[in-house]
Amino acid sequence: MKVILDLITVKFLQSFSTKPLQFFGPIGLFSSAAGVFISLYLSIEKIFIGKPIGGRPLLLLGILLVIVGIQLIGMGLLGEMLVRVYHESQRKPIYVIKKIIGAETE
Repeated sequence: MKVILDLITVKFLQSFSTKPLQFFGPIGLFSSAAGVFISLYLSIEKIFIGKPIGGRPLLLLGILLVIVGIQLIGMGLLGEMLVRVYHESQRKPIYVIKKIIGAETE
């Protein structure tokens, strides 16, 4: 089991070490969107039906999802900045051009 977890860790680090926003971004957007939809649902219930929403756990879940989503997106942005600062300080390219297609320069 430990070997499988080590392989998963290595694969994760190879895939997302230079692009953390691509990992944290979609999770954060999904979380925030779910929180907004829950909040909209509760607002519609309050305005049109007149149900009280103060004592419902769904209200706290919606707020929590929005906050967690914002934090995840922020972590992804901070990770992107740290990766870029690291590569610039080491004078390493962030990406490698594999092949140039197009007109040749003379």
